[in-house]
Amino acid sequence: MNIVPPDSQKDKKTSYFDLKVKPNETLDLKINVSNTGNDKKKIRVTPTNAQTNQNGVIDYSIPGKDYKPDSTLKFPFTSLVDGGEQTVEIDGGKSKEVTFKVKTPSEAFKGLILGGFVADLPDVDQKNEKTEGVKIVNKFQVVKAVMLRESDEKVAPELKMNDVKPALVGYRTAVTANLQNVEPEMFGKMKVDAEVTKKGSTEVIKKEVKEGLEMAPNSNFDYPIMWNNQRLEPGDYTLKLTATSGSKTWPFTKDFTISRDESDKLNKDAVDLAEPEGLPIWVYILIGVLILLVIVIIIIVIRNAKNKKNTKSRKSSSSKKGSGKSSSKSSGKSRKSSGSSSKKKRK
Repeated sequence: MNIVPPDSQKDKKTSYFDLKVKPNETLDLKINVSNTGNDKKKIRVTPTNAQTNQNGVIDYSIPGKDYKPDSTLKFPFTSLVDGGEQTVEIDGGKSKEVTFKVKTPSEAFKGLILGGFVADLPDVDQKNEKTEGVKIVNKFQVVKAVMLRESDEKVAPELKMNDVKPALVGYRTAVTANLQNVEPEMFGKMKVDAEVTKKGSTEVIKKEVKEGLEMAPNSNFDYPIMWNNQRLEPGDYTLKLTATSGSKTWPFTKDFTISRDESDKLNKDAVDLAEPEGLPIWVYILIGVLILLVIVIIIIVIRNAKNKKNTKSRKSSSSKKGSGKSSSKSSGKSRKSSGSSSKKKRK
C-alpha cells in the first residue's frame, strides 16, 4: 500500500501523509493498494485514529468495540473522513486506487490531528470466526499514517496521571497507572520510572522502568507495573512515578488501595501465579489461639491437681490428729487400770 502525495504534502518523499491544511478544506487522499499474491483477494482499507497502546507505542490498529476516544480528543481523524471503510477486490499481481474524502474542521485547530489508514484481509477474519477453539493467527495489516497541521508551531506536551489500580496484564498480576497526554501533540523518547511502596513506608516492594516510550496526541494508556507473578495482597499502597521526555519532567505520587474482593478475583484469574512464601496470616492467628488455649488448659489442670493434693494433705493431717487423741485416752485408761491392780495387791 502506497500513498499518492497531494499538493498539500509537505515532503513528497515521505511514505505517509504529512499535510499542511486550512480550516474547512476538502482533501482527496488517494492510496494505491496492491495484491502481491497470485490469487484474487479482497482488501479492506479502514480509517483509524492514532492511539497509545499498553506498550507505550503509537498504534493505528482498528479499534475494538470497547474503544473510546480520549476525553481530550477534540477532532478524531475518523470524524473528518467521509464514509467508513472501503473494500476492493484485486486480481493477483494487480493494484487499485482507493480515494477517501477528508474535510478539515471548520474552526482553526492547534497542534496535530493524527490518524491513519489500515489495510487488511476481511476474509481471513471471517474464517477465524468460524474456527472453534483457540488458534494463533498471523494477521496481515499495513498502515499509512495521516498527519494534519495548520501551523508548523508545535504544542508543548503535557502529561497527567489518572487512576492507579490492580489489574491483570496478559493474565499476569500487575498494578497499572493511567497516563494521559492531554495536548494535541505527539512525543517520544519518554522514560517512565515507577516505584510502589506500602502506604507510610519507604521500602520499595515493586519497581518498573521503561524507556523509549511514545504517546499519540490526546491519548492515554495504562502503564503496567508488573508484580512478578506474585499475589496481589489487599492493603493501602503508594505509587511514585516520574516520566521524562526531552526537557520535560512529570513527577507524580498517588495512594491507592487493593481491596479484598479485587485481590481474590485477580489472583484467581491470574496465570503462573507463584506460591506464597509463607502461610496466610489467618493460619498464624489460628495457631496462636490454639497455643494460648493449650496453655490455659495446662494451667487449669495443674491448678486442679494442686488443689486435689492440698485437699488430701488436709484430710491426712486430720486423721492423724484423731488417732493421737485415741491413743492418749487408751494410755490413760491403761495407767488407771495398772494403778487399781497395784492397790489391790497391797491390800
